[in-house]
Amino acid sequence: MKLFSILSRNLNRDRRFAVPLLIAALGAVIMVSLAGCATSVPINSVRPPTIDTSDIRRLAIKPFENKSGVSGHDSVQITRYLTETAERLIKNTGKFTIVAPTDPNADGMFIGEMRSFVSKDSLERVEKKDKHGNYYYEIIYNRDVYLEFSYSVISSRTDMPVGTVIKQGSNNSSGLAVNVTDSLTLAKSIADSQMSSLARDIVPTIISTNRQLVNETSKDKELKQRMKEALALVKNGNYEEAIRQYDEINREYDSAAARTNAGILRESVASDDASRAELKRLFNDTNGLTDKAVKNAIDRLNSKLPSGANIMIMKTNSTERRMLDYVVNQMTKTVVQAGKLTVVDRSNQMLINAEQQYQLSGNVDDNSTISIGHQLGVHYIVICWISGEKSLRRLNQKVLNIKTAQITDQSDFEI
Repeated sequence: MKLFSILSRNLNRDRRFAVPLLIAALGAVIMVSLAGCATSVPINSVRPPTIDTSDIRRLAIKPFENKSGVSGHDSVQITRYLTETAERLIKNTGKFTIVAPTDPNADGMFIGEMRSFVSKDSLERVEKKDKHGNYYYEIIYNRDVYLEFSYSVISSRTDMPVGTVIKQGSNNSSGLAVNVTDSLTLAKSIADSQMSSLARDIVPTIISTNRQLVNETSKDKELKQRMKEALALVKNGNYEEAIRQYDEINREYDSAAARTNAGILRESVASDDASRAELKRLFNDTNGLTDKAVKNAIDRLNSKLPSGANIMIMKTNSTERRMLDYVVNQMTKTVVQAGKLTVVDRSNQMLINAEQQYQLSGNVDDNSTISIGHQLGVHYIVICWISGEKSLRRLNQKVLNIKTAQITDQSDFEI
């Protein structure tokens, strides 16, 4: 409107120059308007999370801590609300196996803290006039709430955060005293708003950028009608049929616009398929280091031992006993499911006695182990133990050949 006002003034001064300028301006406005109305299609891609959780499958969630310095009922309630909201949103991602904070097999720990919680009340006198024209004062109450919190994921191997996100927001309410929203409700509203991006912070997500389709510039009425029909298919989400129509138009009319639009739609469809496949791969590849160690150990056994061999998987003394229990149970289950090797049932009393003997004495030689293997009729004994701590922790695996009484293979894996 400002442009037209300037041009109108110029029109009064010099019509020779103002008229062409006015026409040019109108043309520019029309072109901008048409561009703004152009149909666009999404080009999808996978966005990595703010916090790198690629190596974390088994995630523990600790309650939020109140570090705001503010005590009282509202602080307790909003801290609890932050915890409950985080738990719900993390579970809804479907990426993690949620475990207890005390679980030694957790790959990571989600922690959070409320950093600031401020609620300020004020009031003001507002002059008003009734229907009779009389002035009076009304007291208006104002309540302003500010909330700041953060959350992190801590690696179980290093005890260090792999990423931290800080959130903050404010909310307010005003009106008569009876109508002012309470501080806790306002704070929960802030929490809901700021927590809405939690999933994007801890798991990969699909994002979209828009590509605009090209308008046909030909004056051929039949061509324009065909392009209009193809565009309608795009708007209805029928991209495949729209591509077919654009290809036909291009063949019949050699239309650059139809050719371009078909290419954009193909890119859109391909990006959608590729991003969905990539997201599925990332979500399925959620093995933490513990489960990766199990997989690598089983892969090693399958590559070193002949198909159909009878094996016994045996635990030895370890400082990480609960983790070792989990690892050996997972290994046994995986071997049984794969069916390439036959494994001795872990409920076998002889195996239980042998492991208990080792736990008590801490020193059972290979000959004693081989003797147990002979009695159970196995071909190989797989002895497992965990060494080191935190980032130096390793899953060790030794394979004894019962027939030769020799070590067939010995390996270790990060865990």
